[in-house]
Amino acid sequence: MSEENGALWTHLAAPAPDLSPLQGARNADLLVIGGGFLGLSSALHAAEAGLSVVLIEAQGPGFGASGRNTGFVVPSLKSALGPAEVEAALGQPHSERLLRLVAGSGDAVFGLIDRFGMDVATARNGWLQPGHSAQAEAMLKGRLPALRAAGVAVDFLDRNEMLALTGLPALHGGLRVASGGQINPLSYARELARACVSTGVALHCDSPALRLERQGGQWRAETPGGSVTAPRVLLATNAMIGGLEPRMRDTIVPVKVYQVATQPLPTALRQRILPACAPVADTRRHTFALRWTEDNRLITGGMVAPLPGRHGLARRGFLARLRAFIPDCPPLRAEHVWTGTIAATLDALPRVTELAPGLVGVIGCNGRGVALTTALGRDLGPWLAGASDAEALPLQVTPPRPIPMARLSGLGPHLWLPWSSLRDRLDSRST
Repeated sequence: MSEENGALWTHLAAPAPDLSPLQGARNADLLVIGGGFLGLSSALHAAEAGLSVVLIEAQGPGFGASGRNTGFVVPSLKSALGPAEVEAALGQPHSERLLRLVAGSGDAVFGLIDRFGMDVATARNGWLQPGHSAQAEAMLKGRLPALRAAGVAVDFLDRNEMLALTGLPALHGGLRVASGGQINPLSYARELARACVSTGVALHCDSPALRLERQGGQWRAETPGGSVTAPRVLLATNAMIGGLEPRMRDTIVPVKVYQVATQPLPTALRQRILPACAPVADTRRHTFALRWTEDNRLITGGMVAPLPGRHGLARRGFLARLRAFIPDCPPLRAEHVWTGTIAATLDALPRVTELAPGLVGVIGCNGRGVALTTALGRDLGPWLAGASDAEALPLQVTPPRPIPMARLSGLGPHLWLPWSSLRDRLDSRST
């Protein structure tokens, strides 16, 4: 994880809680490895369901992709996955359960923030998904009945209505999901950690899991300063699994994504571009996404070519993209450029994987981590506590599904990027 001028959120976030490294030997009902949104939400809800929980994190809460993303609260899967595609992939009843979980995932985030009085900058003004072409607009409009049937509070906006909410004339009509919005993601991770501690979770930072092994009916994880023994372990590391569990690493495609934050911009521009402070992410294969921050900056981002000086490429490329989308754009500077790695799957769906008795991994946020993982953790916690059955989970618990040539999978996104960008340009020119 590299940064230039620092990830913006580190300058704006609530202070991190005072969390010490693990020292000595501990026992617990559940060990959670990973202090991102998924691990924190799962640990919190497992503790509320009655388990004694230890969570170990290699750095600090939200150090990985959780604290480095754009902070969109998106009650939706990837744009290629409408209700029909999810049902085709998962069948019933899991497709219906997952769609309903996703539909309520924005409420899960903002509900936790409200319940624990978290110090998190938020804007719950909906989430906008415009089409990038007339064909994409028609596709989104066609999904409207199925989305509403799945419980999504969604409206369709024509091109003029979308323009009024975005100020971006290059975008077409599309969807407005009322329960979405935006947050400061690093503040949210840190405040989730405080909530965990308040419910009894023993949370230790600067405690990477060095080894994980089965001993009788228990699992034992070693860290530099101690160990944890528990009958159940949840791997919640996503793309930062490293070499701890190769079977989980081989099920994902790591995708490095860059974020760019401008200098603070004039209030007049904020009144014209995204005036309602609802974040926008369109249907391009290489998505155009944009939001305001609490200190009046615009954030956008995406992938860049795997060439030397990628921070510079990100700065120049994404500022040029902003200038192309924003009419009469003032001079822009990229005062913050940073990167993180997301865990993608070939079908863009998350996984709940049972690696061995008592060892479960959940992986594959596919860039929808804030809302999806919070809501998944709410369901995983009671299940890990034995308070609910696996059949009630929104995802089927499956064995690992390795990706062919998994060790080379990180090359795939770079091969995909120029092709998808070309297709996006052709789509836009045809309308």
